[in-house]
Amino acid sequence: MTDIYADNSWMPHRISPTSKRGMVAAKMPQAARIGADIIARGGNAIDAAVATAFAVGVCEPWMNGIGGGGYLVAWLAKEQRAITIDFAMQAPAGATETMYPMSDEVSADAGFFGWPTTKGNRHVMGPHSIAVPGTVAGLSLALREYGTISLADAMAPGIALAEDGFPVTWHTTQLLAKSLVAIRAYPDTARTFLNANGDAPFTSEQPTPAWIRQPELAQTLRLIAAGGPDAFYRGEIADKIAAHLEAEGTVFSRDDMANYEAHIVEPNIAEYHDHTVYTTTGGSGGTSLTQALMALNLLDSGTVDGRTPEQWHGMAHCFRQAFADRFTYLADPNFVHVPIAAMVSPEYARVTTAALGENATTPTPGSREVLGVQHQLQASVPEYMKDGSTTHLSVMDGEGNAVSITQTLLSLFGSFVTIPGTGILMNNGMMWFDPEPGRPNSIAGGKRPLSNMAPAVIVRDGTAIASLGASGGRKIMNCNAQLIMNLVDGDMSAQTAIDAPRIDCSTREVLVSTRLDSDTRTALEDKGYSLGLRHEALLTGDFSSPTAIRRSADGTLDGGADPWYMPATVAAVED
Repeated sequence: MTDIYADNSWMPHRISPTSKRGMVAAKMPQAARIGADIIARGGNAIDAAVATAFAVGVCEPWMNGIGGGGYLVAWLAKEQRAITIDFAMQAPAGATETMYPMSDEVSADAGFFGWPTTKGNRHVMGPHSIAVPGTVAGLSLALREYGTISLADAMAPGIALAEDGFPVTWHTTQLLAKSLVAIRAYPDTARTFLNANGDAPFTSEQPTPAWIRQPELAQTLRLIAAGGPDAFYRGEIADKIAAHLEAEGTVFSRDDMANYEAHIVEPNIAEYHDHTVYTTTGGSGGTSLTQALMALNLLDSGTVDGRTPEQWHGMAHCFRQAFADRFTYLADPNFVHVPIAAMVSPEYARVTTAALGENATTPTPGSREVLGVQHQLQASVPEYMKDGSTTHLSVMDGEGNAVSITQTLLSLFGSFVTIPGTGILMNNGMMWFDPEPGRPNSIAGGKRPLSNMAPAVIVRDGTAIASLGASGGRKIMNCNAQLIMNLVDGDMSAQTAIDAPRIDCSTREVLVSTRLDSDTRTALEDKGYSLGLRHEALLTGDFSSPTAIRRSADGTLDGGADPWYMPATVAAVED
């Protein structure tokens, strides 16, 4: 294993702010500051998170927005409890498991998740890839139940951002350029994001930046702010979405919008080294995160600076087992029996760690008998390649509340379809389903696909000590687990926990950062691991892209964000 980039050893450095009043960490500076301003004016963490989430959908629209979906996890300090809101995308009612015929040809576009290729890649891009969006329902529900400000007040900064626009940075230009051919194929999307020549806009001098403005999206957001989620799901916006997609020959209907609901659900709970981690459940990344943490709780994994090859081996073993079970059993539990309780139980954690030997073994899913699986559906066996489009934001306030939101369009630019007259860039959430029939995660009408999002909060003795999460597809789960380990075992600050080198076990290769010392890498290879060396300075996002906020014992908050993702920002409320 040779590091061909050994001479390229730069490491960006972020300054971590502190505050006792409140903090927001998000992937765009405009959105983070909007959330911090909400807290500064007396709002709580839910208020700030909702405002930030709507705003980041405006200024990072290729990653998320009201055309997508996601999950929220919160610790409510006064009530001393955690809640989760599931606002994931779901299949239209008319969707069937055979709606995407298999292709005899393999296309590069099919490689996002590595599912079998379908004819025309209709599950990957374009109108047939669109699932019912949940973001408006989920954020509105969170604010109504747990916030203190109106929806109009929470959305006002995002509406102004859409109307006034935001400046283009090199990061924006890079994202647009990598998808230029696809953007040009969709005129309404191209009109919003490309310049008059049909090219990616570029800022050459800071005093005169290029701008992206979204006046149609601003008007859509105004309608939602005035009329609530009904304006989106049952009003003229829903009419425009349904009419456009029906004209394109999809199974999407107006009833799919009208019948969508976000749900408040009980979170998954992992006990990890005298701390409690709350995260998402069902067919989300939170179930796999919980399963891995429950097994890691039985191990002494050390700290990242002094971790032995044997301890890295133990981590990799737990991570790989969670992925083996994930692709075999996880799906929407409302449509197929999923042994979630067994998978995240202490008993199964002991089964996992008991199988840890001296060397790497090929991970195999837990037995149906042990887990109590009630079906014989075949496992999905994707050859994971890449993911594209998700954002994460973390919020904590001075009252002890913590919020963690991950939301997405799925791929970069989602389906690439912008609904005419609305400015809404739509998701390609149908790509999350396995397009082959007879699998737990196969398509069904009204079903929610298996997703990777795993926002989390950490609580100890009734106090939320961290809010964390990441974007990055299937790499999210291992990233979040290692952040939790760094914060709990290493007592690190949020930024230090994020900066530490990580591994990822979502592929058959175990990906390792070049910052992991060569002796450890060699020892892992000697144990039988096939390692994929990744140099983070190349900005290919191989270890997910997190944000986090930590609360110290004296109530001081410190925040961190992915050092390799340029626009990510931590905004603190002045004490």
